[in-house]
Amino acid sequence: MKKVLLNDTAQRMYVEDLMTFESIAASIDVSERTVRNWAKEGNWDLKRKKFMKFQENLQDDAREIASLLAQKIKEQLADGQEPANHLLFSFTRIANSLLKIREYEKTVATEAAADDNAREEAAKNQKNAAAIFRETFGVDLPEQL
Repeated sequence: MKKVLLNDTAQRMYVEDLMTFESIAASIDVSERTVRNWAKEGNWDLKRKKFMKFQENLQDDAREIASLLAQKIKEQLADGQEPANHLLFSFTRIANSLLKIREYEKTVATEAAADDNAREEAAKNQKNAAAIFRETFGVDLPEQL
């Protein structure tokens, strides 16, 4: 695949899918350093922040609309009327979307926590290996390893 397409794919993975540089590099078979360079050149952190802010605003708007629809449905029920089908349909669609958003957020948070735990475990293993090396050979490991 061409570098430009890989860059675009990597950017989408970082900005919209909230993936880490490490997981992106593994997914598209480039070095993590390449992904970090692309991110720096393309200002991906700012794009991710803007995307996340847009998502938050969209979710807030959807919640507000769902609340207004629910209020209208309650008013119709309180007046002894059967709620209008278009209100029920709209409320159901928005509520379903909000549930999917919540599940997506949980998945992303779980994956981010797993990535953090893996990094912590790798760092701990590296420290243990360095300590064993120091005990065995009487010298510290070179920093580049």
